[in-house]
Amino acid sequence: MDIRPNSPTALIVANGETPSQTLLEQFWGTVDLRIGADGGANRLLSLGLKPDFVVGDLDSLTEANRKQFQASQLHLDADQETNDVSKVLEFCHQRGIKGVHLLGMQGNRTDHFMACLDACFGFKNQMEISLWNEAERIDFSTGRWSAVLPAGTTVSLIPVFGPVTEITSWGLDYALAGRSLCPGQPPSGVSNLSVEPDVRIEFSEGTLLVVTQRKQIE
Repeated sequence: MDIRPNSPTALIVANGETPSQTLLEQFWGTVDLRIGADGGANRLLSLGLKPDFVVGDLDSLTEANRKQFQASQLHLDADQETNDVSKVLEFCHQRGIKGVHLLGMQGNRTDHFMACLDACFGFKNQMEISLWNEAERIDFSTGRWSAVLPAGTTVSLIPVFGPVTEITSWGLDYALAGRSLCPGQPPSGVSNLSVEPDVRIEFSEGTLLVVTQRKQIE
């Protein structure tokens, strides 16, 4: 999907590794909503940043930090069959958010990161979702993707939850022209390189994770 100009966007900080102040400030003043996913609010407050809302089952939000919010800013969802990222994405969807920047989803728990990807997959048709850390950006793509990148930027294309069919790329060293990528089967879409400033990818069906190395971009 494509985000139209001026579509509402949100910054979500999960309760994984604390993002750097520099990375947070890249989005803080440009989004419409800033949300702590339960304990993610603790991490924001530790950096002197207060989110607009805290969403989740709220079992990780400290009592001291809870007192910094009004009742209307705390959205308790006690459903134990969904994780906090899923709860926040649903919160955003109900408020018409069309673009999400998700930080703090990685840490010492690989299972939590995979569960985060699973939650994002459930909302891939409702909003554009980008996961960020200090080294890379991960975009969920459901049909087309584009970016302006410096030459030599590493771009990896990873099919998730099934095959991605009829992929065509522009601006990549290893061009894909109607090829498909399937989990567990060659060819691999990892470690391609941008060779032109404008990089585009289009495909017919499936969900593609597009991973770009941010250090090379900056």
